[in-house]
Amino acid sequence: MAVYYAQPESGPVKMLVYYVGFWLPSALIAKFTNWQVANFALFIWSLLGVLLVTHQLGNFFKTSNLKATILFLFFSGLDVLGTLFFAKDYPTLLPPITHLETWAGNLQYSSFTTQLFWVFNQAIPAWLCITLIVILSREAAKGLSNVAPETLTALRRMGRSAQSDTRSEIILLWSLCFFFAPLASVGLLPYIIIELVKQTDFKSPFKNLHWEKLLSAVIIFLLSFFFFTANTAAQSRGFQSLPVDKFLAFFLLEGGVLWLVLAPSKYKDPHWIVTGILLALIPFIQLGSDRDFVMRASIAPLFYLMLMTGEIIFDKSAPRRLLIPVYCLLILGSLTPIYEINRSIYRTYDYHFLQDSCAACDFSSDPITKLAQPGKPEEEHPGSLTADALPTLQFMTDELSQNFIANVRQAFFYKNIAKR
Repeated sequence: MAVYYAQPESGPVKMLVYYVGFWLPSALIAKFTNWQVANFALFIWSLLGVLLVTHQLGNFFKTSNLKATILFLFFSGLDVLGTLFFAKDYPTLLPPITHLETWAGNLQYSSFTTQLFWVFNQAIPAWLCITLIVILSREAAKGLSNVAPETLTALRRMGRSAQSDTRSEIILLWSLCFFFAPLASVGLLPYIIIELVKQTDFKSPFKNLHWEKLLSAVIIFLLSFFFFTANTAAQSRGFQSLPVDKFLAFFLLEGGVLWLVLAPSKYKDPHWIVTGILLALIPFIQLGSDRDFVMRASIAPLFYLMLMTGEIIFDKSAPRRLLIPVYCLLILGSLTPIYEINRSIYRTYDYHFLQDSCAACDFSSDPITKLAQPGKPEEEHPGSLTADALPTLQFMTDELSQNFIANVRQAFFYKNIAKR
């Protein structure tokens, strides 16, 4: 059921058009309980998602869940160097609670911890889908590599395959990722193509496909596509030009250096090649009025970069000469999530133990008609641990709010699919 803010007989029809999939279970619980119970359910739902991701990462790396979690939580680009050498007024290295990832202005590749703080609704399902896709791809490759060449030839002559064909499951997972996090799914698409090409026998490409799963994927994708394209901001898209020096600094510090360090071990891996291409191209693509596309489409290449890094660390057969530079880059990068965690600890301590009054707080009940541009996170919503000053988008009229609400009267979704 769609969320409408205005649905007159004529004129603009204002509807919420956003990635709301992750909130649907807790929203259902809220219908039968209350806000507090729904928020707790959302916390449990999110925690289960993170635990599933870290557990599957442990399986993928063949190491303990704790080690996989540490790599996952503290994996990040070299924002500390970007802040030190390129940032102007903000961020700064001191106090150690600033948002380091804004050092490049309208460009940002968010660490996984940052994603968890700011966009968990998109990040958690995207991480889980990517992890499952990677595991399915590995299982399919194992099925092929364990068969002798002569046996494989004989099986193909009989119309059978030694490979575990997971293409249908991978496509279904990608469609679910598109539903939960469409921008992240765009960055994931090239990796999907790699897996589909690797698993397809082009002499009989449709063999072993599960049509019921593919039909489900098509339905999920089309419904999601028609819904998301009703968004006003989604109509603003194109390319942006960047100065060469700004682009090189951003690319190298936000994953490029680590990507190059992995080259001696991974240069034959198509995932390594695609990761470098995506990290280099994504900054030039503009969608909407803010930097959302750069931050969210980069989730998949950053995740694959983390996976390739983990393979170097946890695989005892990997070249040991790469460990020292890899560890140095990981330690420098870990400062970004540490700053994010520090800010949460600081704000919590300040709220419970230091604040006696809040002269700067605005607890006005007047309707809010404009979304404020992002500022300094350590100074936002003073006097409160939660950013709940915005109870509704109903009265929004500014450009930034178009990322969330839209006039959908002429949209295909509203005219043909939405319940009203």
